[in-house]
Amino acid sequence: MEPMTQILQGFQAMPFAVPAAIAAPSLLFLLSAKDLVHTKKKDFPELPSVPAVPGLPVVGNLLQLKEKKPYKTFTKWAEEYGPIYSIRTGASTMVVFNSTDIAKEVDFFLTVHLSL
Repeated sequence: MEPMTQILQGFQAMPFAVPAAIAAPSLLFLLSAKDLVHTKKKDFPELPSVPAVPGLPVVGNLLQLKEKKPYKTFTKWAEEYGPIYSIRTGASTMVVFNSTDIAKEVDFFLTVHLSL
């Protein structure tokens, strides 16, 4: 018999040999690719946490913004949580900069550091 025929007959005798032969390299590839995709936490500097305005599950702070003048709500939150805080609008989290000076500083910081 030819060597290839012997190998194929050997695989037929072991029912889990073919799935194992396919799964093992696939698993090794996935484990090595995970390191390429995910960035390591040490690559980024540790940033202080931003105060979060408490809200409801699922809807977050959306029900608190039902006023016709939402800037009043943002001003009230700035007095309580400071000029930088976060709110949840449904599934998204938004960071609020409640002063033009802080917004300009953040814009400058991001422009300088993200342009590298």
